[in-house]
Amino acid sequence: MRRTRVALLTAMASPGLLLVLLSIIAGRSDPTLAAPRLDYAFSDPLSEAYLPWYQTINCTLTTTTTDSLENAGTYNDDRTSAATLANYTGLALAPGDKAESVPPKDDWFRLDNAKIGWTYQVKAYPDKTNNYNLGIIVYKANLTPIITDTTTNNYYAEITLVADSYGPYFFKVFQISQQCSGETYHLDFSSAAPTPTPTATSTPSPTSSPTPVPGATSIPGADQLEPNYDFDHAATIGTDITYQANFIPWGGGGEDNDFYKIWIKPGLHFVCETLDLAPGVDTNMIVFNGPSWDNAIGGNDDVELGDYRSRFSYFSTYEGWLYILVGHGGRLPASELEDSDYKVRCEKQVPGQPTATSIPESTRTPQPTAPPGAATVTPTTSGSPIATPIPSEGLTVRTLTTPTPVPATTPAPRFVPVSLLVYYDANDDHQPGAGEGIAGVSAQAYEAVTNQLLAQGFTDEQGSLEFTVAAQGPVRVSVPFFGFSQLVAGEGASIYVRVPPQPLPGGAP
Repeated sequence: MRRTRVALLTAMASPGLLLVLLSIIAGRSDPTLAAPRLDYAFSDPLSEAYLPWYQTINCTLTTTTTDSLENAGTYNDDRTSAATLANYTGLALAPGDKAESVPPKDDWFRLDNAKIGWTYQVKAYPDKTNNYNLGIIVYKANLTPIITDTTTNNYYAEITLVADSYGPYFFKVFQISQQCSGETYHLDFSSAAPTPTPTATSTPSPTSSPTPVPGATSIPGADQLEPNYDFDHAATIGTDITYQANFIPWGGGGEDNDFYKIWIKPGLHFVCETLDLAPGVDTNMIVFNGPSWDNAIGGNDDVELGDYRSRFSYFSTYEGWLYILVGHGGRLPASELEDSDYKVRCEKQVPGQPTATSIPESTRTPQPTAPPGAATVTPTTSGSPIATPIPSEGLTVRTLTTPTPVPATTPAPRFVPVSLLVYYDANDDHQPGAGEGIAGVSAQAYEAVTNQLLAQGFTDEQGSLEFTVAAQGPVRVSVPFFGFSQLVAGEGASIYVRVPPQPLPGGAP
């Protein structure tokens, strides 16, 4: 069966006059297309309803193209998988190999928790002037289209939305003409609060009562992920994407605590951290495996001594949302909140085959000493008893290759075996027991004198990690998440890292 094809021709005979010619080219009559649609708020008569009939588009790729969101594991090809609206680079409507003919896909983005009266501007720009001809359509939560830019006389698309509800709003970016050679485009997103209308104030007479002290004034400039002040309003973020944020309270509220959530699956390792802190900003992070304070699983204040950033590593054992709370713990006075920028990023990692990875000497980089933490450590000699872990299939041990020859006056390196067990002492008996091992904890070994990284890895399902390193002097074993650092000066060591039972945090960081 042939489809009915609709051709639209427009002409402006006089101001305000729009003539629309609807012609049935072939096929049976469709009552839904009996008359042109004029009830949409589009800025261009080439509405989405006619685009599929208007033409069939294929992109002949001039170079092999990949999409940054797909590489990060986010497939935003439809409304149900829409990515969080943000600034993106390296996007592609037609990923594929050079010279391939590819029908372009649609890219969908969503804006949650919009602020009524705020202005949101979205711009999609091809990275070359002629590789795409882009359009944008904006939908309300019920998928009613409300705004579009589908003009064909330029290559980019931009829209401005003044929110009249909390959303969500959906934004579709798509190709609107045959001018399509693939490659990439970028998305720019910005928001602005409404400008308050000044009101006249009367001048008090000399005999009037004293002028009352004005209350707190809302600070403009809250970040684009607001409002995300609690679990219910947590902003959805993608993995391997850096987001710009700040601690300016949304709507002039009190202390700003920023809640985020990412979708996780078992067997993956996630590392969330704050970056690029503005001067004076000191972040704190708490992580939850559910939308409740009772679901707290840990947190981090400072990455290490002198580094005010926060970082949390988590080896996932379930599929669902992981919630991240970033706050400043009231350490920023209101007068300094305008300069409270920070960035937040969560990376997704697939644990490698060797759990302990040896680092070649040529690529070792110095690392600062980790601060003392709350974990209680019981170091013993290499002959001390330790619970024998059940080996996992992914745990292997790899020794370092022989270092570059050194002058005869330098002592030859020796091989130092290290056995590490990290456990949560649930019954508080100060002994590791069955099921108390903590999996997925990152640990490193350093040359104590030079601070060079020798090996690193993650604990297995039993909380155990073993490796052998080549060193010329003492070796420092570090478990950054628990603020633990232990010097191994002998021929080797077996180390327990005990995490004592403690009440979960009951307030914001």
